[in-house]
Amino acid sequence: MIRIGKSLYARLLVRLACVLGASALVLLGALSVSTKLAVDEAYDRLLTGSALQIAENLWYEHGRVNVDVPLAAFAMLTPGDRVLYNVIGPDGRSVAGDPDFRPPIPWQKLASGPIVQDGQYQDLPVRIAVIGRAMPVSEGNRWAVVVMAQSRNARSAFFQGFVTKLLLVIGVTGVLTAVAGMFTLYQALSPLKRLEAAIQQRSFTALEPLEMTVPAELHAVVGAINAFMERLATRRRIMQRVLGDAAHQLRTPVTALISLVETLEGERDEASRGELLRRLRARAHGLGDLVNQLLQHAMVLHRADAVPKERIDLQALARQEVMELLSHHAKPLDVAFQGTDAPCYVMADAVSVREALRNVLANALHYGAQTCLHIEISQPDDRIEIRIIDDGPGIPESAWAKVREPFSPRGAGRSGGSLGLAIVEEVMRAHDGALRFQKIEGKSFSVILSFPRPIDS
Repeated sequence: MIRIGKSLYARLLVRLACVLGASALVLLGALSVSTKLAVDEAYDRLLTGSALQIAENLWYEHGRVNVDVPLAAFAMLTPGDRVLYNVIGPDGRSVAGDPDFRPPIPWQKLASGPIVQDGQYQDLPVRIAVIGRAMPVSEGNRWAVVVMAQSRNARSAFFQGFVTKLLLVIGVTGVLTAVAGMFTLYQALSPLKRLEAAIQQRSFTALEPLEMTVPAELHAVVGAINAFMERLATRRRIMQRVLGDAAHQLRTPVTALISLVETLEGERDEASRGELLRRLRARAHGLGDLVNQLLQHAMVLHRADAVPKERIDLQALARQEVMELLSHHAKPLDVAFQGTDAPCYVMADAVSVREALRNVLANALHYGAQTCLHIEISQPDDRIEIRIIDDGPGIPESAWAKVREPFSPRGAGRSGGSLGLAIVEEVMRAHDGALRFQKIEGKSFSVILSFPRPIDS
């Protein structure tokens, strides 16, 4: 039963949405981090510039540090932010600004230039710039320090505004990309619709291969469909062939049988009735043989590509078949079976190979062997061969090709449908093997079944 799963289109949309969402988050994160760094760098430059202006107006006179704080130092900073500063002399006293604003000062780093760091003043997060200027003092600490801080309000507002706009841009871009992706996926999956239409528009008798241009990803699918239809077409041809053969071959003997029965019903002479009964019995046996061969032929044709091959011991199978047929054969014969020391493995359908062996052996026992029947198994090169040898007249060389065909002309005294060797030919063809004949003038006739040896044997 076919179960309907989730739509391929829906699966691709979900995966596309996941990829777009993950990409948007990564992009938003990267832009947020880079923007925050850029905003901090810009505001830090302004803060450092203001602190430098104050530091440039420091001088040392009469043992004291003096400062003239320019108003321009505060004009550079963003309105709305709280600004704190403190100028600390070498003796640690506050020269100007807020004396209570005394963040930790990295004295060892003052010589390397302005220092910008995060800090806090009365629970208010601030950004602090520390600039040291050396004073001409005779002893002790020689650094006068300008400490200037600015709250983060302007930075945060700018950053939040930028992120809001960024989210809007990413959202609009994401929606447009999703719409474009949906349309693109629909277009990309359109070959599936064309393939579906091409199959649905066919009649149930149209089993020719599909001929259409498909994407590379669908080439294997269309190839599998074509291979499947080819197998169906082969099955249908086999069925039509079997039905046609049966209808053609059964019509005459059934008609003859009915005619004999009707003649027998109206016959009153006992001698004539006896002769009619004999002919009726012969016709019935012949019809039975014909039906059996038709069924064997149909079975072999069906199993040719419908049944997987397995590893079998050809020698053991042949020995078993010989013993079974000889148990029902009353005529005394010189029978010999010459095999190999090791098993003879082939990849084959055991049922079909058994039917082939049975037909060859039955022909040899009933129509060939006069006094002897020899079976030889050998392994020349990359083949495994079964040779059935009898001392009968054999098949004329001129008929070797004809007897491989179904319903070929039969010799006198033979019943059935003349399908025995045709069945053998079908079996050997299905196993990449060969059916051969060999005539040794004045001595014997042999039928040879040649099978390919498995690569791993």
